[in-house]
Amino acid sequence: MEKERKQQILKAAEKRFARHGLNKTTLEEIARDLRIGKTTIYHYFSSKEELFYAAIKWESDLVLEELAKIFSSEVFSIAEKLSLYFEFKEGLDKKYSLIYEVLLKLFYNNEHEKESEPIVYLIKKEEELIKKSILKPNKIENDSLALFIVQQSWGWLFSNKIASISNTEIEILTKEIFIKSIQNMLS
Repeated sequence: MEKERKQQILKAAEKRFARHGLNKTTLEEIARDLRIGKTTIYHYFSSKEELFYAAIKWESDLVLEELAKIFSSEVFSIAEKLSLYFEFKEGLDKKYSLIYEVLLKLFYNNEHEKESEPIVYLIKKEEELIKKSILKPNKIENDSLALFIVQQSWGWLFSNKIASISNTEIEILTKEIFIKSIQNMLS
């Protein structure tokens, strides 16, 4: 029950923080969303800030779980894994909106070192997944390639926004060229 309650609080907080940000969200609102008292939230989290960072970390862990499923699958080829990875990242703003909002905030103002910690954690874990599931089995020792793939995946998240305004076919072609290039490097 304790773990379930904490998960409920994190989920409600994630929705509020994604919609209104840290400064405009109150613990009272989160408590009201859950129909609990504010003191119940304080039982699990010492402050609104702690809850905010816990919600980002929780959402990051959910992202990593989904990515691990993609990369650990024995059914998909390298190209299919990369394609699924990029498709997942393209929809990240809808499914994991808190991470997306924090990332946007960091782009505009990178002075929030504490807010960048969960994003850096997420990027490092993605990098490890790619090294472990794609590079190591293919005996590629170039660590910078994993980071490059991760950076490109985040780029496609934002390219998707641009593609909705401009020509979508170019976006699809660019992704196919990138995936084929990586596949050729690994062959």
